Amino acid sequence: MMTLPVENQSPSLILIPKKRMKTDEESQPDLPPCSIRNIILNSHCKVLLLESNYIELDHQTSLLLNSSWTLNPLAAKICAHLLEEVIFLEGSQSLLILNGEIYSRLPSLDAHYEKTTSTKGNIPQSSLPHTNTRYQNVELCIIDNDNAKKLVLGTKTMNALFTSSIRLDNNQSVAVGASSANGFIPSRNTRIFIEKRKLEEIEIMGKENKKLDGIESSAQHLLYPFDEYAQLRQLRSKFDRLSTYLCYRFSSKFTNDVRTRPWTIWTIADRSRNQDNDSSVVAASNLLKHIATQVWRNGVEASLNLNIVTSLKRRCKQSGGIEKIFSCIEDLYEGTISIITIIGNKELNRLLGTLASMLSSEIAKGNEQINKNIQYVFNGA
Repeated sequence: MMTLPVENQSPSLILIPKKRMKTDEESQPDLPPCSIRNIILNSHCKVLLLESNYIELDHQTSLLLNSSWTLNPLAAKICAHLLEEVIFLEGSQSLLILNGEIYSRLPSLDAHYEKTTSTKGNIPQSSLPHTNTRYQNVELCIIDNDNAKKLVLGTKTMNALFTSSIRLDNNQSVAVGASSANGFIPSRNTRIFIEKRKLEEIEIMGKENKKLDGIESSAQHLLYPFDEYAQLRQLRSKFDRLSTYLCYRFSSKFTNDVRTRPWTIWTIADRSRNQDNDSSVVAASNLLKHIATQVWRNGVEASLNLNIVTSLKRRCKQSGGIEKIFSCIEDLYEGTISIITIIGNKELNRLLGTLASMLSSEIAKGNEQINKNIQYVFNGA
């Protein structure tokens, strides 16, 4: 179901990076030694975390986070799994990551890559790591973008946006959504801790020279064998590009279910808050889900049937904004044409982008309940 053609994909080769260079003299000094175990034991989340065995990021793990997405088809999946339940430590502050999304830095692999060119004379902020970071080619930072302060981890090959987190050093509320820094202020010297078992799982993954999750070995892999729509990133543009439909949204083991995952445009239709299956937002989400399914199945040949659009339009509130978008989509079918393409269709993409933006308020409302559900999971354990 999930096999998609990928542009410019090279054979599966893994290069062994050069040895790590010595730390620059201007790098910040190491923080005093601390025990991640003590941080967990003193945390209000200790009941859930006691069974976890955390180790600090090292040179080899840094290399994994910088693997080539072109030469190593499993690179994206490896990065996602490494960052599940990652803990960041800055002084007395500690943050546990619950959900996130990963993006390739190359436009040939990901239409939603981080921009590096200036716009109207303004050079965009970048998550590319500096040369004097604690871990080679890995840096945690705050990016001001789209009216949000986003917590982002950057490497040479990818960047990860964290969409849900919880502080370990205090009882501060869970942060759900793009602004998920939760009061955590990183530096180039922020310490990073991952679960040891992640490395064991990745080692097993690398040894398997066969199909994974029932998907042909390529750059397209489900991160988990369930809830595939929840693995799509929360996006509002470029619905005419294949990479928009990649499963690059990851969840921690504590929040990988319908109760605790943040809402997205793809999952609104399946949330219990929407008891009315004929509501406009559900119809919009179902349309986006249908489009994703078509792309998964048919790749560049994916198409959208007029009957689907008309059927979903009937569920919308009459004369409402979402119904009007559905009508505009219907207008794309000229004469007796009943099928239009999805990939490369700029007019359809423009309308789907508007539709996705109209779902933002519903997602924000839904995430308020997700916040409460996560609090319950951690406080009730």
